[in-house]
Amino acid sequence: MSLRRARQRLVATALVAASLAAPVPGGADASPRPAVVPAANRLFVISDSVGLGAIPAMKSAFGSGWQVTIAGKPGLFTEQLISYVTAAPGGAFGESAIVATGYNYPYWDSPRFARSIDQMVAALKAKGVSRIYWVTIREVTPEYYSRWSGLTAPYRTLYLAYPRANDQLRAALRRHPQLSLIDWAAAADRLGLTYDAIHLNPVGAAKYASLARNTVISGRSRLALGAVTRIAVKGRPGIPADAVAATATLTVTNPRVAGYVSAYSCDEPRPALVSLWFDAAQTVASGVVVPLGPSGAVCVYQSAAAHLAVDLNGYVPADAGFVAPTARRALDTRSASAPAANQVTRVHLDALPNTPPPPFVALVHLTTFAVNGGAVRVFTCGTTPPAAPLRSLEPNTAQGVFQVVRTDAHGDVCVTNTGVGHRVLDLEGSFGRTAELYPFVSRRLMDTSVGGPLSAGVPRTVKVASTSGVPAAPAGAFVSLTIVPEDSGAVAMYPCINGSPKGPLAHSVANHAQTSGAWTAVDANGTVCLRSNVGSRASIQISGWSGRAVLGIRQARVFASLT
Repeated sequence: MSLRRARQRLVATALVAASLAAPVPGGADASPRPAVVPAANRLFVISDSVGLGAIPAMKSAFGSGWQVTIAGKPGLFTEQLISYVTAAPGGAFGESAIVATGYNYPYWDSPRFARSIDQMVAALKAKGVSRIYWVTIREVTPEYYSRWSGLTAPYRTLYLAYPRANDQLRAALRRHPQLSLIDWAAAADRLGLTYDAIHLNPVGAAKYASLARNTVISGRSRLALGAVTRIAVKGRPGIPADAVAATATLTVTNPRVAGYVSAYSCDEPRPALVSLWFDAAQTVASGVVVPLGPSGAVCVYQSAAAHLAVDLNGYVPADAGFVAPTARRALDTRSASAPAANQVTRVHLDALPNTPPPPFVALVHLTTFAVNGGAVRVFTCGTTPPAAPLRSLEPNTAQGVFQVVRTDAHGDVCVTNTGVGHRVLDLEGSFGRTAELYPFVSRRLMDTSVGGPLSAGVPRTVKVASTSGVPAAPAGAFVSLTIVPEDSGAVAMYPCINGSPKGPLAHSVANHAQTSGAWTAVDANGTVCLRSNVGSRASIQISGWSGRAVLGIRQARVFASLT
């Protein structure tokens, strides 16, 4: 190593350690409470200055029933903080631990951080900890840090390295089955949480602690990897005994790693099918249409440990012309090079067995693995792609959306993305040409750029009937909702006269767009209501409507692993 390089490393080390050693109110508390607390409610927290600034908020969030032991010191690297773990008495440890380190990131030697992750996990396991939660690092950006332009070059280099640190944390999930993430990086994309871009003010400390508590408590009871949840549908209020399919919303909360869920009839083997894709620590929802067999039960398989909720909102009558597919996977580009930007992929749905004669109406779920973002569209081959995209895509993120689309005369639909990325398209079901289901070119139904953002808790009435090619009295509509909330939140869409249901249609975190597609019932006034629990920007795309092909019921939560 050259003298210059060694000096740069020494200066950088001193800069990171000294500059991040902000004063911590109250200091670190490494002494366990004298009361005997069961292991399930003993939490050990090891942190640098950022997490140490949330000590009072953390103890308040977990409450008197928990023993929360917090140890650490400002300005230290992750591997230096391991000694605080090994020195802590055994009574400080229980089933769970939180690691809140990494702001002192060795950006000149990034493999060092990966090694320190492994070392920290090993040290906590040696103390008998079975569930370890690592807080992701807030990624400092000019948009959410007003003094960005005044930063010196070393600080910018450090802050710009934080996304790489978070990528290393996500990669570590695969190496360590005991490890989960508390995704502060996603939740913190907003102003007003810190004094200096990273150290928490009282508002930030409260949100940080609340996120940590919710993640730790829900992480204790997640459904296991490979779990199959069986849900009886026929016989529930509003669902006739001869219904051939059900419409529902699936919600996944706090998954340990990225994965997917598949919803299918319990009377058939689990098909190759993705109903909803999720990332680690994400909450996400999507609509589905699931065929019903003789048992009338729906099964939901999940490829990763996570919480699951299912909300039922409608059904397909026996005489609606619905055709249940016997094979689902129609497209998967992942075995070859990713399709280029703006490349149109033709998907021959008629090649799948048990589909109606073309042209027919298809209910599909499209998953995109975008390399560099862009926007995706699904449309009838031979027609002009819709002006408005089905959804915008985030780089290097798997995202899925439900869509209704009519095939061309050959049974084909087309997919295009303005960025580079892989595509997986699954068929959920289809309808013959005489069915009362009418897709059209996707178009914008509502946008809060007109009329202003949604106010927290205040429903927004959206007219569906007699607009955008929809007649005066539809039973329901196929929509795609995009929500961008000011804070972590959820939004529900429902027939206005039914009142707000428990189940959401979409979830998101502050300033992160989330899109969910679904079928929704329309009330007797031809309207649906949109209600968010936080202030939000939102838009609705409509891609079709139904008569008797799909009928609604009052939305009901039929399963929830987390109450």
